[in-house]
Amino acid sequence: MDIWVLLIPTMRVALYAAVVGVIGTLIFSAHFWKYQSDGSRAFCSELLQKFSVVGALISVALLFAVSGNMGGTFMSAFSPELLEIALSSKTGVASILCMGGFLLIIGKRKLDRIFPPLVTALAASGLLLWTFLMSGHAVKLGVLAQILLLFHLLGIAFWLGSLLPLKHMCECEEGDRLYEVARNFGKLAVFYLSGLLVAGVTFAYLLIGDLFLLVETSYGNVFLAKLLVVSVLLSLGAYNKFVCVPKIKTDPIRGALYLKKSIRIELVAVGLILTITSILTTSVPLPMGG
Repeated sequence: MDIWVLLIPTMRVALYAAVVGVIGTLIFSAHFWKYQSDGSRAFCSELLQKFSVVGALISVALLFAVSGNMGGTFMSAFSPELLEIALSSKTGVASILCMGGFLLIIGKRKLDRIFPPLVTALAASGLLLWTFLMSGHAVKLGVLAQILLLFHLLGIAFWLGSLLPLKHMCECEEGDRLYEVARNFGKLAVFYLSGLLVAGVTFAYLLIGDLFLLVETSYGNVFLAKLLVVSVLLSLGAYNKFVCVPKIKTDPIRGALYLKKSIRIELVAVGLILTITSILTTSVPLPMGG
């Protein structure tokens, strides 16, 4: 069995988590900076560093994986001839740009002394997002698909990338601050999730082309599994908004406990979604050979 059949999807899951973690944490901090305590801000800063270190390492590993996949063996990953080809491929270039985005975040504290913090954050986010737009299915479908994917990625990043910062706030007994963040998160989520769902469904339709293929093809079946997990996340989001957040207002300790438990389940669902996404982009052929 080709080892890269297992390694590449696994590395992709880690890369997706790192990208969503970085962009999501940046968006979370941008929206809720004024509500956060010093401890919460420090946690977000540390989270950015951890995600970026992991992401940079995975980006390098994926570059070697391109040459390894071409050669078919583990040692072919280190072949100078194959690495040269990998560096000029779209996937290879995407890996390099992705690594550049993570390195900008790793050096953000020093760069912020030279440039406005927003500049570094936008540059890093732009590089990370561009790696998804310049390779993969979106390129084949054209500009519209790339725009849809961009909105979809931003929605995912806001939603999933906010979970760990919110969970940290639940653990720090920041009752008033947590309520304000959770309440405003619920308001913003309506817009982000609307864009995420509309863009995601439209993009999926462009990929599949025929709703019957959802049940008739392996790609469609895996996509339906992803929709099922997303529906669980949406249900948990509704529970958070209508049960947990009001509870935080009336009973901060118990409300924070409810929200923390819900986020734990959401994090498991996130892992499933990222795994399924990796399978869709690396291991399952598009219907009709698209």
